[in-house]
Amino acid sequence: MSLKDRMAKGLAITLTAEDEATAASMKPTMPTTGPGQTMQITALRKQIEELKGELEKREGASGATETRLKELEAQLASAAIEVEIALLVEVPGRRRYKPEEKKLELRENLRHNKLVEPIVIRRMADGRRFEIVSGHNRVDQYKALGRDKIRAVIEESTDDEAAASAFYSNLLQSDLTDYEKYRGFKQMQERFPTITQAKMAEQSGLSEAMISYILAFDDLPKEVIAVLDENPALIGSHAGKTLAGLAKTGRSAEVIAAVGQLAEGKIDQTQAVKLASAKPPKAAAPAETVKIKAGKADYCVMRRAANVVRLQFKSDEEASRVQLALQKVLEAESARFTAGERDS
Repeated sequence: MSLKDRMAKGLAITLTAEDEATAASMKPTMPTTGPGQTMQITALRKQIEELKGELEKREGASGATETRLKELEAQLASAAIEVEIALLVEVPGRRRYKPEEKKLELRENLRHNKLVEPIVIRRMADGRRFEIVSGHNRVDQYKALGRDKIRAVIEESTDDEAAASAFYSNLLQSDLTDYEKYRGFKQMQERFPTITQAKMAEQSGLSEAMISYILAFDDLPKEVIAVLDENPALIGSHAGKTLAGLAKTGRSAEVIAAVGQLAEGKIDQTQAVKLASAKPPKAAAPAETVKIKAGKADYCVMRRAANVVRLQFKSDEEASRVQLALQKVLEAESARFTAGERDS
């Protein structure tokens, strides 16, 4: 397969001498159609991340790798235009969760470096404004830095295509939480009712088994879903599937309570699963009380709770006398039990 073919398919690149010669003769090009351009940008992103990973893992990587990385970054940047941030509109459901510390890291990175990866936008019906397809966090940090323009690539697509593009673009990011993936796949199912898990696996690059785990969030109680909407990183897909299974067996209250403690930081995911799975202790049987009369007076009070029998007498002397008598009775019972004479 040629270098060009591998680039088009978004495969990992390891340059050979022939590849380097081919790459040197290739002029960076970008498709002119919106969907084609978006696909090419996605492939470029993947290649850039792979080359960065290669440089991090291999000390003294070849200069060809660094050169190729710069070429791909330049190609990605060449497709972008400057747009006014004031003209950008956020569409609910597309924003990717990012912890506060990650937001600050992104801001400082953008404060000192150029925007390598442009955001993706889509022209709105009024012909003047643009909806953000991907790049909400980058836009936020540009605003925080007081900048009024940002580099962007314009995508020409339908509403369904834009939703899919936003989701699959975010899916490439390593810090996307399992719950956010769940919300994205649910949107795909709502927009494309006939789509199968196999098709979503093919489009996303995830296994069908992983998608099954992710979609198990469906069976969590609505109270847990509300917590995850506020904190998508709280529960991973494996813990989510286990908790969802417990909820389906009638342990919703236990699942809600366990997730509540998890959200408060009192326990971790493993402990939350154990807590929701724990069977409640059996309720103690009510104690039985019998009063033994001697005429009109109480001779003794006998109480039994489960396997414990307690006798209370008026005097120590009578308690001692009965104790000796009971000891003989119990020794005789023990002998018969040992000999197997006791009825089963």
